Amino acid sequence: MKRSIILKTIFILCAITFLTNCKNEITKPNIIKITPEKYLNLKKKINKKTIIHFWFSYCEPCIKDFPELLKISKENNIDIINISSDKSDSKMQENLERIMTKLKVNDSYIIDYKNLYPNGTNYNNIMGDFAKKINLKEYTNPYYILIDDNGKTLIATYEIEKLKKQIK
Repeated sequence: MKRSIILKTIFILCAITFLTNCKNEITKPNIIKITPEKYLNLKKKINKKTIIHFWFSYCEPCIKDFPELLKISKENNIDIINISSDKSDSKMQENLERIMTKLKVNDSYIIDYKNLYPNGTNYNNIMGDFAKKINLKEYTNPYYILIDDNGKTLIATYEIEKLKKQIK
């Protein structure tokens, strides 16, 4: 009898421990380096309405607008491609991971710093230098590019309200 009670108690404690660990387990965000070439190839393959979202983990408007962007995406069945202009392989990338976890954002590309500056050049403006290489005339963080099902750009703007109007 005692053995049965002890085994049941051990089983219940193990089950509680397992469930608690599963509940508290935080999935590490998926951050993938992107080069200008990879971006252009990725953009060519878009065949569903998609928002390309340029952002930066230290940018207050970027963080503030994220929940609204996710809501727009979900309500309108629009994919989002997030591209961060944080410096890859640095404390900035660590901050990006922390902010993504806080915002519950699973995936983001990060501009490949070493590819953008192969000679170790000090950067002045990662987003600006990346934008030049992908022929983006205007750039800032946040920046939204809405692509239609045929890969055509419908709007490119830094204002989430303009993006919302274009979608509706």
